[in-house]
Amino acid sequence: MTTDWMLAASPVIGLAADALVQIACAHATHRTGLAIVSGALVGFLCTASIAAGSVSSDPSVIQKLADGALAVLTYLALAFGYWAFLNLNRTSLRIRILREVLRHPAGMSLSELSNEYSADELLQRRLKRLEGGGHLSYRDGRWRIESKKLVTTARIIEAVRALILPAAVRQRREG
Repeated sequence: MTTDWMLAASPVIGLAADALVQIACAHATHRTGLAIVSGALVGFLCTASIAAGSVSSDPSVIQKLADGALAVLTYLALAFGYWAFLNLNRTSLRIRILREVLRHPAGMSLSELSNEYSADELLQRRLKRLEGGGHLSYRDGRWRIESKKLVTTARIIEAVRALILPAAVRQRREG
């Protein structure tokens, strides 16, 4: 028998199952895609089973079906957000390249794209952004940290990445 609070919490319970299975599978198999799909499927099944349990426990079946459907749709929205979080870094660069090519109706050659996305160009943009935000300064020919907030944030993100993705997967993505 599922209570109303369990039905209301089922999308969050499903998302927790999604994340835990994704993390365990990523560390066990070192296959990111399989881990993401496995986690999403387990989370969906968890949410759907809680929703199904609520339908059979109440005489107002139509309302419970609607509540269950809402719980499943809410889980799917949360799972999509989690998936987007996992793919954010790779996707942002792809979107940036697509937008750049879109701005050139005649298209862009590989050398033009290489000039636009060279390692030096990417570094210069990031340094300018960090300097503009007050996080770094350039004095006496050296870059210096001016704000510890971003450093703390970077350490937290790296700790979360280490938990979510095993070292072998992180090395393949970075290398």
